[in-house]
Amino acid sequence: MSESIQFSLEFAVIGISIVFLVLAIITGAVTLIRTADVRWREKEERDDAAAFERDPTIDTTTLVLIAAACATMIQGRFHIRRVRRLMPRTSQQGTWSVQGRAILHGSHVVPKKR
Repeated sequence: MSESIQFSLEFAVIGISIVFLVLAIITGAVTLIRTADVRWREKEERDDAAAFERDPTIDTTTLVLIAAACATMIQGRFHIRRVRRLMPRTSQQGTWSVQGRAILHGSHVVPKKR
């Protein structure tokens, strides 16, 4: 065979080998992603099944928001006159922090329009 035909044949074999190698790498990546997706979906299904078995609970913030929304729908709009925080009896905060907070909140009083 002539040298050019041999070179062309070697070039074609090397090119086809590279193409098959890249296709094998792509197939491996797709397989890894697919198995990860299957595991993720199975985990979601287990979590959903476990969530249905648990007793439903509502935290206090959600309960207050639902109650406020229901009251607004039933009785109309409300006007908030004042918001204050009551310190719980089990609070570990001292009187200094309570007094400082009261002074800070007192300085932000918005005057009423007349």
